[in-house]
Amino acid sequence: MFKILRDPLFHFVLLGMLLFAVYYLINPPDEVVSDNLILITQGDIDRFRQIYKKQWQSDPSPQQLDALIDAQVREEVLYREALAMGLDKDDAIVRRRMAQKVEFLITDVTLPDDVDDEELKAFYDARAADYTRAARLSFRHIYFNPERRGARVVDEAEATLQTLRATSAGLTVAEDLGDSFLLRTQFQRESTEDIARQLGKEFAAKIVTLKPGSWQGPVSSGYGIHLVFVYEREAAAPYPFAQIRERIKNDFLFELRRKRNDEVLEKLKSRYQIIVEGN
Repeated sequence: MFKILRDPLFHFVLLGMLLFAVYYLINPPDEVVSDNLILITQGDIDRFRQIYKKQWQSDPSPQQLDALIDAQVREEVLYREALAMGLDKDDAIVRRRMAQKVEFLITDVTLPDDVDDEELKAFYDARAADYTRAARLSFRHIYFNPERRGARVVDEAEATLQTLRATSAGLTVAEDLGDSFLLRTQFQRESTEDIARQLGKEFAAKIVTLKPGSWQGPVSSGYGIHLVFVYEREAAAPYPFAQIRERIKNDFLFELRRKRNDEVLEKLKSRYQIIVEGN
């Protein structure tokens, strides 16, 4: 019994029954309108006024309100005629939209109003890699242009590296040891993701492995060859739970929505005989 009460499909059916009951409370059987009657209620008119005022920051004039009512009547007439002609039956856009509405109804019924931190922390722990901040690096590089130096580019970079190491050169070495570079030659606390966007994934993957405090290389990028001096490195680390709780909650609800929709859909599919010709 309790298992049935927790079943998302039971909740979905219950919502449909509730909507049906509310409709008949508002429209008792002796007041239900016929199919050929279009009724614009006072509630509809009030809603038109509210929509107009929200959009234009003023109340509609009598003429403007009449135009809104006429537009609603026109839409309803055309909608009913389209249904009568069966135009909704073979329209892929209409079918997709109606299917989406059912999915939204399933979501409204099956998703919890709130999620406690215990569930969110379990979700966070299970997906630690998704909530880990990329490593950050501060470094300077010397660039060697392969178009200018040709086949000598790697040898000349290595020779410069030997000179830097022999002289125990630090971070502040002369700019003219290499070639001019279009982008920056010094980066401060840049994430490996940002470095990859600017200098390429191969470059970022290599320099994150370099030991800070000395000139190293050569390191290749899409631009050419570099010698690199890493002077600060912050290792990759998970974002604190409290800092990204809302992001975790949104991800959790997204996954839960997908899971519940799939569960309900499987149960709804069991009501049909599904034949795929050719399989």
